[in-house]
Amino acid sequence: MSSPDTLTRPPETPAPAPTPPRRRGWGGWLLAVLAIAAVVLLVFDWIDKYGKERNAFDALFDANAPTPPETGAIRLPGGWDRGLDTVGYLESPWLAAALWVLLVLAILWGVWRFVSRHRAGRPLQHAGLRRTGLTVLIVVLFVLAGSATVNAYVGYVPTIGSAFGQVGEDLRGGSRIDQLSIGASDLQVPPGPAYVYVPPGYGSAANRDHRYPVIYLLHGYPGASVDWVRAGDMQPILDKLIQDKLIEPMIAVAPDASGGWVHDSEMVNQVNGPQLETYLTKTVPQTIDAKYRTIANREGRAIGGVSSGGYGALNLALRNQDVFSVSVPMMPYGDPGAVLDSLFAGDRQLLEQNTPSQYIPSMTFTQPLSMLLVAGTEDPQLPTARQLYAQLNARSSADLDVALQVVPGATHTWHGATMDSPYGYVFFSDRVKAAAGTSGG
Repeated sequence: MSSPDTLTRPPETPAPAPTPPRRRGWGGWLLAVLAIAAVVLLVFDWIDKYGKERNAFDALFDANAPTPPETGAIRLPGGWDRGLDTVGYLESPWLAAALWVLLVLAILWGVWRFVSRHRAGRPLQHAGLRRTGLTVLIVVLFVLAGSATVNAYVGYVPTIGSAFGQVGEDLRGGSRIDQLSIGASDLQVPPGPAYVYVPPGYGSAANRDHRYPVIYLLHGYPGASVDWVRAGDMQPILDKLIQDKLIEPMIAVAPDASGGWVHDSEMVNQVNGPQLETYLTKTVPQTIDAKYRTIANREGRAIGGVSSGGYGALNLALRNQDVFSVSVPMMPYGDPGAVLDSLFAGDRQLLEQNTPSQYIPSMTFTQPLSMLLVAGTEDPQLPTARQLYAQLNARSSADLDVALQVVPGATHTWHGATMDSPYGYVFFSDRVKAAAGTSGG
């Protein structure tokens, strides 16, 4: 029998290795960054809807600001736009800056994680998945930051709601935005949206016999009729001008000027294509006159537009003097170039008949026409606006009333359009009042 000392002892079970502390994975950081971005958007949304701090600060800092010098026929009172909020939170440069900061932080975090793991000699679990997640995060932040930067400059999408089709407000006893669908199958123009600004007091019993002047507003390319409501701030600007008695109440109409799909239509009657000149000068005004209490003649109609819409406002007014008595081309050009050649299938006669810079010197004015050419000091189309003004002014026609408005600081963007358009509204209102006074109305 063996002694206890000679018995074989069972091998000792090794103590379990300590579990290394669990480190936060990329998923947590991804959620944290996205949460911060969401909070930033919600804060801007809250400020825009409820706080309106921007207006308070504007009023505080702009109260004693000198009025910049202006060049043109129309002079707006200094500070007339105080309290007018035409910049949405998605157009804020602070939002763009915040997104760029988040992008830089995401890149720095990725670099730091890689370097620290490499130095410690620790293998990265699920390396492919982590790198893919970080790459997706960086790409998304880059796209958002770039888009926010462009939007802050251009001013195209002011709010999240507007990006999904929410435009205009219906104000009790105030203005409203109607959306119509207007088409003309015989003109190869499918039904398209038209947005109609209806001024305060239109529905009151006291105004049931009152008729309103109408200004038709053409969008640029690429663009859509909704741009005048979403980016051009047609409703708040007109509301403010009417409230301050700078203009008489008017109806504003933003029709679809593309003819059913987004292309550079130039608002002309295309060869084997949409007959947009006829649609915009006949179909749309006739539809509006039938639905609303308008001044249904040329004395009560104006046409305006920005960029290629500015060309359209110029060309259509000159070619349809029996329809419009006022034209407000903003950021205009008088020679659309090669695009017209393609729209007219190379027809040189049609090209010349739709190039204002060529036909103005020899055209005939058959009706009194008032025109305000508008461009900003930062707009590359300012030299063109000056050239067109010189050409029209040289005609010395008793039937032509032409003026040039140079807007300080305005650019060739929708931000610029919100600065240009008030002058056009005032110009039109003044001409309507003058015509009414002349006729004894």
